[in-house]
Parts: sequence; structure tokens; C-alpha cells
Amino acid sequence: MPEPVTLSELQKMHRMAAALVVADPVYLPLFERIELELAAHQAKDDAISRARAIAACHRAVA
Repeated sequence: MPEPVTLSELQKMHRMAAALVVADPVYLPLFERIELELAAHQAKDDAISRARAIAACHRAVA
């Protein structure tokens, strides 16, 4: 099974795809797909951060 793509790799692909779109708009779907993957990665990180904050508050109260 392949390794998951890291945030750093996604950011690099995003920059590369942006340059491709500027040169030829035919690459726009690729660029948009990478943007969706970046947003999903960010949402996952945000959800984990929220869960940690809730757990920390619960420990502080208990």
C-alpha cells in the first residue's frame, strides 16, 4: 500500500500545478483536485485540534 501524501508534498504539488495552469489552463482540474486535498488535510488537522482542546478542558474540569 502506498504511503500517504504529506502536507509538504501537497503544498509542493500545489505550487507546481499553479505554474502549469498559468502556462496552460488544461491543468485546472488537477490544480483544483490538489486544492481539495489540501482543504481536506487542513480540516482533518482542525478537527484533531478541536478534539484535543475539548479533551484538555474535560481533564481540567475533572
